[in-house]
Amino acid sequence: MDRPISEPLIPVFHYFFRMTDKIKIGIFNKTKELGKILGLDGTLELLNLLDQHPLRYKDLESLLNFSHASLLRRLEMLQELGIIKKSPIRSNRRETHEYVLTSRGIDLMKFIISYEKEVNLPIIQRKITN
Repeated sequence: MDRPISEPLIPVFHYFFRMTDKIKIGIFNKTKELGKILGLDGTLELLNLLDQHPLRYKDLESLLNFSHASLLRRLEMLQELGIIKKSPIRSNRRETHEYVLTSRGIDLMKFIISYEKEVNLPIIQRKITN
């Protein structure tokens, strides 16, 4: 025979279930945002360049086929997620900065590179990508 829930515990249960709904709704938001950014054309190329060595904005602009606005926005999004950061440097008697991968960005690139090396696409996808 089930015992009824005592009256004082009912608000606790309501609070708990409201909190778990909030957790379920908000889970993986940063991961989803990262997935969207990585899916944009040129983002992996940008990260690959920064994985090789830090670069100034002008260098990135000359190496990548991005519009000025697209490159700025992409850099901002990656900074917001903690994948890259600006690092101050001194160049030609003036201070400027370069973009560098953070430790999170380095870990992400290690994962991406290992994933690319290890994953075998199903035969159907191989035909599509070739």
